[in-house]
Amino acid sequence: MQMSEIASFFQLQSNRLFTIETPLKGRSDLVLVDFHCTEGLSQNFEMHVRLASQDKNIELKKLIGQPVTITLQLTDALASSEERYFHGYVAAFSHLDTDGGFAMYSATILPWLWMLSRRQDIRIFQEENTEAILSRVFREYGKLASFEFRLSKGTQNRSYCTQYRETDLAFVERLMREDGLFYYFEHAKDGHKLIIADNSVTAKPIDGRSPSLQYNQGEAMDDLAVITSFQAQRQLAPDTVGLKTFDYKIPHARRFVSGGTEVNQGDVPSYEIYDYLGEHGFADSDRGEELTRFRTEALAAHSKTFVGVTTGRRMMPCRYFELDDHYDHASTKQEDRQFLLLTVSHTGTNNYEPGEGSSAYSCSFTCIRKKIPYRPAFEGERPTIVGPQTAIVVGPKGEEIYTDSLGRVKVQFHWDRLGKRDQGSSCWVRVSQPWAGSGFGMIQIPRIGDEVVVSFLDGNPDRPLVTSRVYNSQNMPPWALPANATQSGILTRSTKTGNVNTANAIRFEDKKGGEEVWLHAEKDQRIEVEHNESHWVGNDRTKNIDHDETVHVGHDRTETVDNNETIHIGVDRTETVGNNETLTVGGNRNETIEGMENLLIALTSTETVGLAKALTVGGAYTVTVAGAINTAAGLASAEEVGLSKTTMVGKTYTVTAGDRIELRTGKASIVLESSGHITISGTSIDILGSDAVKVDGKTVDLN
Repeated sequence: MQMSEIASFFQLQSNRLFTIETPLKGRSDLVLVDFHCTEGLSQNFEMHVRLASQDKNIELKKLIGQPVTITLQLTDALASSEERYFHGYVAAFSHLDTDGGFAMYSATILPWLWMLSRRQDIRIFQEENTEAILSRVFREYGKLASFEFRLSKGTQNRSYCTQYRETDLAFVERLMREDGLFYYFEHAKDGHKLIIADNSVTAKPIDGRSPSLQYNQGEAMDDLAVITSFQAQRQLAPDTVGLKTFDYKIPHARRFVSGGTEVNQGDVPSYEIYDYLGEHGFADSDRGEELTRFRTEALAAHSKTFVGVTTGRRMMPCRYFELDDHYDHASTKQEDRQFLLLTVSHTGTNNYEPGEGSSAYSCSFTCIRKKIPYRPAFEGERPTIVGPQTAIVVGPKGEEIYTDSLGRVKVQFHWDRLGKRDQGSSCWVRVSQPWAGSGFGMIQIPRIGDEVVVSFLDGNPDRPLVTSRVYNSQNMPPWALPANATQSGILTRSTKTGNVNTANAIRFEDKKGGEEVWLHAEKDQRIEVEHNESHWVGNDRTKNIDHDETVHVGHDRTETVDNNETIHIGVDRTETVGNNETLTVGGNRNETIEGMENLLIALTSTETVGLAKALTVGGAYTVTVAGAINTAAGLASAEEVGLSKTTMVGKTYTVTAGDRIELRTGKASIVLESSGHITISGTSIDILGSDAVKVDGKTVDLN
């Protein structure tokens, strides 16, 4: 190419079928040689272009990430405008070679949404619906993000949603796929917009005054675009979807839904896709049926498709056209001749070299009948966490234990750089316990600051489960190790504001020769035995009670001491027996009372001494009997009084002896014999009567 031809080369771009506008100007200006563009529903469009420039040394990074616009001239007489635009950002830019004085370059042009594939994150979204989450992610890309939701209804609320080692693109595509959403792009000269939709049946027609395209295997006539090739294709696909889940809040509920595609595939058996969505795959049957419908509609949409080629330049995803004059569809009703575009491929070449012929453009496409709802295929897999992780238990400021009625806790994962280590760091996470029955089992609530081991049900980052606990350098074991490696047990901590000295504990010492079980109650201890209780102590037992002790035995009590028993009471003792008391002493009994003793018997008292009884009173001895008192001695009875003795009888005093009665003091005596003889003896005898003295007898002998 001569220099004059090079100059005209760059001047003629505006008159070509395709042109490109880039930020590079002047000598570095680029012209479009050829391009290929593929665009489709729920996929990023991708344009590959070859470019030419007078500048052989364009710095590649000057165009990376920069916006460019390709303009396609429309020649269709039914088109509503003269131009169509493809806008995007340069994702790759390469220098190819030089050709006769100008340099050749190649570029890959992608949508702003593709930029989301350049960023990977790990983060948590809570209590937001899908639309809100998508919007948050998009807005992080600032002015790049141009998007619009065109939804027929609200999106699903997600109580806990994790982006785990996913690119932002994979994350948003997964959420859209799970909610039955699809996306496409609309282009303008100065930008392109991401459209998120949920109802393809209401799609708009292709641009222009009419959506009709005639089938004609020949060339277009009178500048009317035609479809030159159109074929149907079908693939055998599953026709039934069954989904199951489990809800631990309603564990006995049958969470299973099933649905079919209603697509007639001919004389073939039914094929089912059955999937278990893990816990909380869907909250109720309505949501389950909706998820089933999304999957069956995706199967139906991709089971029968149509492919074609057209000379038209108005084809774009999520628009429909109406096919006319096709031999296989001529007799069908109008709705069966309306087709929704799924993918469109554009290929174009500009003619810059003299004698190369005219510029060329071709378009191929795939489509489905417009009446068939489109859903993206469930091909992508959600991220999984293969092994367990550890996390820190968190909660509100000032709390030490934070839980709910199910014993769940909140945690902060080590990878969470946005969490504030409070109750908002995660969803409520269930805690595995050694035993979990219906109102029975074992439980210990992990406390704020504890490091716990977290597994993920089915590997799902949205379904964490605390399975165990681990110590770390901040939370050390209760007993120093390895010095106390033979010790095991449980040591709790009083809350709130407890410390190492305030705890309940049970500890087992397994050191040979020093085995021990240590039980400690920081305050109260209660032991309840519904039936029998047995204690066996092989050696000694010591029991210390610093304050009071109360023992209540509802029925009988038997206490056996095989050897000696010593009871020491520091102050008073009160013993009450509701009915009878029997005390049996096999040998001797000594009872010492250093103060006074009061014995009160409401009714009778009987004391039996098998042999002898001795009673010694250091001071006075008083016996008071409200009624009669009887003393019986089987043999003899002796009474010795050290000093005086006084007997006072209120009325009658009777002394009866079977043989004789003797009263003696010094040389004086009175003897009364059973024969009736009375002898009064003394050195002198005085008989005094203040009134009269009378002596009666058969014989009275006075000296």
